[in-house]
Amino acid sequence: MTLLTRYQLLFVGTSITVAMGLLGREIRRTVVDNYELLLICLIAIAAVGGYLTYTGHVAPGTDTTTRQVSSWQSSGSFSHNATVRNGTSAFPEGEVLEDQPVYLRTVAPVLDGAFTYTYSASNESDLTASADVFVQYRSVESTQNGELVYWEVKRPLTQGTVQSLAAGERLTVPFSLNVSRAAETVRRIDSEHGQTSGRLEMAVVSQVALSGTRNGQSVDTTRTYRLPIIPRQSSYRVENAGPVPNSGDRTVEAQVEKAYGPIWTLGGPVLLLGSFSGAAALVYGRTTDYLTLTDAERRWLAYKSAREEFDDWITVGRADPVDDDVWTTSVDSLVGLVDVAIDTEERIIESDSDSELIVYTGDRLFRYAPPPEPGTDSTVGNSDAETPD
Repeated sequence: MTLLTRYQLLFVGTSITVAMGLLGREIRRTVVDNYELLLICLIAIAAVGGYLTYTGHVAPGTDTTTRQVSSWQSSGSFSHNATVRNGTSAFPEGEVLEDQPVYLRTVAPVLDGAFTYTYSASNESDLTASADVFVQYRSVESTQNGELVYWEVKRPLTQGTVQSLAAGERLTVPFSLNVSRAAETVRRIDSEHGQTSGRLEMAVVSQVALSGTRNGQSVDTTRTYRLPIIPRQSSYRVENAGPVPNSGDRTVEAQVEKAYGPIWTLGGPVLLLGSFSGAAALVYGRTTDYLTLTDAERRWLAYKSAREEFDDWITVGRADPVDDDVWTTSVDSLVGLVDVAIDTEERIIESDSDSELIVYTGDRLFRYAPPPEPGTDSTVGNSDAETPD
């Protein structure tokens, strides 16, 4: 054994001796009576502290995280206007009405507009976009399973618009539709089919075909955007929902070292060292008799416990001498004296001079002398001296 190890053991032993000396008799009795349970608890806490310390400082392990490496957003939108061709008191001829929810068929029968597509990307991209704009006529009936389309006809408005499109650039395709003529067309087509019971609809539709690379990934897809037009007797409504967005991203999984908070990283060593020190103190105290209670201490603790339990039966007073013809009986314990008091229905008197406890029944005197408190003058040098219980 090295000199350093000897000094360490001497320091631990001295510390434990001081700590045990400061413990009261009640605490020492509790520790002695629950020695195995306390040792198991401390070992369990030490195991938890060891696990926290190991994972927080030696092998923290890894977590799987998802990291975004690229993203993109796109938007397709319609704008529209109508020029007044038949002027009125309210609408001068030649006036351009822009993005109105409702237009008058006799005043501005032709709907002009444009479809615009644009996108943004986090990395370098190069797309080729081609767009076709057409008017869609159809007869539709709503059912529980969705829509029932009786017939559908498409007529081109603008075709073959192709453009190389970098991120942030716009593809714009103009169109023009005479809504009055279109309303007549949809009714005529429905008449050809026997005037179906479906709802007659027409809409300006744009189909955008995309090909090329976006964020370094190959792209080959088609997107469709609709601008519904609802004709009425003297007007038509344009249901423009505004820009239609789309987006996407690409993610990868990565392994990263787990991170623990201060409660974990500091609490682990504290639990480990604290519980290990406590277990060492228990074992050292058990093997070196620092936790051992003397017989005198056990008798004193038993008396104190009984004295507190039966305090309601005891009255402190002065005990005067009795006649010689009164029998005097000494009992072995305070519990026994309480039994006498219960049987005789008498009070227990505690002498205010020497703490002796007695029960006087008239012709008998039952007495119990409490054990001296260990460490007082009466027990110094003889802690195991025989005293009555």
